[in-house]
Amino acid sequence: MDLLFVFLILENIFEKYIPALGYFDETVALVMLVLFLVKISHKRMAKDYWKIILLGVGFLFIGFLGTFLNHYQTNAVAILKDILAVSKFFIVYLYSSAFMKNNNPRVQKNIIRFSKAYLLTLLFFSILNQFANIGMNSGYRGPIKTFTFLYSHSTFLVASVVILCTVLIAKGIRINSLYLVSGFIVLFFSMRTKAFMYMAATVILAILLRGRYHRVASRTTSTRTRRRLVLAIIIILSAIYYLGRNKLMSYLSWGLMAARPALYIVGFQIAKQSFPFGAGFATFASAISAEYYSPVYSRYGIANVDGISQTTGSDYVSDTYWPYIFGQYGFLGTVLYLSALAYIFKDILKKFQNKYYSLVAALSLFVYVIAGSFVESMFTNATIILVALTLGFYLPRADSNS
Repeated sequence: MDLLFVFLILENIFEKYIPALGYFDETVALVMLVLFLVKISHKRMAKDYWKIILLGVGFLFIGFLGTFLNHYQTNAVAILKDILAVSKFFIVYLYSSAFMKNNNPRVQKNIIRFSKAYLLTLLFFSILNQFANIGMNSGYRGPIKTFTFLYSHSTFLVASVVILCTVLIAKGIRINSLYLVSGFIVLFFSMRTKAFMYMAATVILAILLRGRYHRVASRTTSTRTRRRLVLAIIIILSAIYYLGRNKLMSYLSWGLMAARPALYIVGFQIAKQSFPFGAGFATFASAISAEYYSPVYSRYGIANVDGISQTTGSDYVSDTYWPYIFGQYGFLGTVLYLSALAYIFKDILKKFQNKYYSLVAALSLFVYVIAGSFVESMFTNATIILVALTLGFYLPRADSNS
């Protein structure tokens, strides 16, 4: 499992030279789905996992209803691809949480050693990149060169560094402070808003949950502890708004003239007009809906928007996530999807209730995923596999407490 961790961190780099690796995340999800179906009849699972499964089945049923009623997408391959894409986070999280067992301490040690070495390597090149033309940037944001290292986009660099920091936080903040500061410097040089949100969430949670982490998911949780957690959430949401408000206002000012705001606006229109089921599988705000070009874009008048157009390029059609959910699956599907995420959040609180460092690490990672989902297809891109494995398998094996 340590080799899988390393490979997933570097997968985007390898993919530039071996394009077939672009299907690796789907392959992992399919393998785990098969193993999950084999083992589910032989081993008991927590009730909350069964609730997530039932919510997922209901969610997919809503997708089939929308597909059947609207007939926007009739390509079976596109539909199957979309089902796997929207399901893979839940598949990997459930399987890794319920059935993956590996208490070999060597795996954790190898992951920690790699994380430390790789973060120091990234730190060196991120600083060098500011003063020399080494081909590891994607332009400037203000006076800062946006660091990408060898990744195809800074988004994949940020996701990798966030995961590395997450596993180190779980093993102890103070003892890994040098490497965490290194990771935060690399995140700063990425100049990505979601990177700043992750750093802010980590600091806020580390401060407010310190000494208040015991039994945070229990019914016997003290009022003071619950207040600390609620306060942390409020401060994090405020920080997210502060960091992202200028970009949000900029997006909204473009309206239907730019891809991302157009997807949000039209997504709401679809959810309203196709109430309560949505447009159905492979129809909106996803790379699959562009590959098997959906008639929805023409029907709602955004087929010529830059980044959505079939003729000039649809690179930005999956430049966000939630329009994909409420546009394709409607009001009911969105409620079911959010409910499933809520049960995963509850499981995270329960799983790490007596591990301060792991709780901070897991919640910070969860905040990063949610924040990132507003500006990219976070839950369907390749990095979500490693996120699910980290939350479901790697973090629970970290044995540091307070």
